[in-house]
Amino acid sequence: MAETLLSRTSGRLSVALRAIDVGGDLVVIITGGKAHVGAAAVGITCGGLASSSVVTVPAHREDRVAKGAAEKLAKALDRSVVVVAGIHYDAITKEEIDEALRLCDELVKALGVELCGKD
Repeated sequence: MAETLLSRTSGRLSVALRAIDVGGDLVVIITGGKAHVGAAAVGITCGGLASSSVVTVPAHREDRVAKGAAEKLAKALDRSVVVVAGIHYDAITKEEIDEALRLCDELVKALGVELCGKD
């Protein structure tokens, strides 16, 4: 089972991505700060189009991270992808939230490039 680990840091924020091959599919875990399960999404492709579905734990907001990553990776890799995301920093500011989202996007793009040369 192949595994890829990536991380990015900005100020006090650090976000990590762990990708695990599961047969022909991929499981991705995105965490930062106090790691937890905040949302999970499944991304699939059909006829060149990607779609995703997400389940969010009540009072959590990682659905944007999980859904976007699952869809982008499924399309780039043409395989089913499950993304679990959980990022928590106490007293996080709006600017830090935006920066955490940027770091997540950067990690997803880097994974796409590493696995197939596409972003």
